[in-house]
Amino acid sequence: MEWVPPLLLLLGVLIVVVPVGVYFGAVALLWASSLVSEGSARSRTRFFCPFKKRPVTADLLTEAGSDHPSDVLSCSAFAEADRVRCAKACLGLAETHSVSTSLLPRYSLLAGGTAYRVAGPAGLRGGDRT
Repeated sequence: MEWVPPLLLLLGVLIVVVPVGVYFGAVALLWASSLVSEGSARSRTRFFCPFKKRPVTADLLTEAGSDHPSDVLSCSAFAEADRVRCAKACLGLAETHSVSTSLLPRYSLLAGGTAYRVAGPAGLRGGDRT
């Protein structure tokens, strides 16, 4: 019966100490990654294009800290969505907001016109959202 206390101590370490250590290690890694994750972000949004006069889905590129997207990477208004051949006037209409946390995905689907990720577009100002 001399082996019972050391076995219980080992079991206590495995059940309590190891998961707590893994938890704090994961939190530390997420915090460290949030310090490095500044940069451009890509987001997808669906809106009514006032220039093509129809609903479109567009992938927008936004630089960190910017109020507006900097580029349109793709748009469903064109047969080849990756070849955007317009003046990209929708960039001036789109508004971006940022949520600085690495717990949220950098590329997320929109829910109700808001993408909760770093520098995501919130939709069009003064335009019709569909």
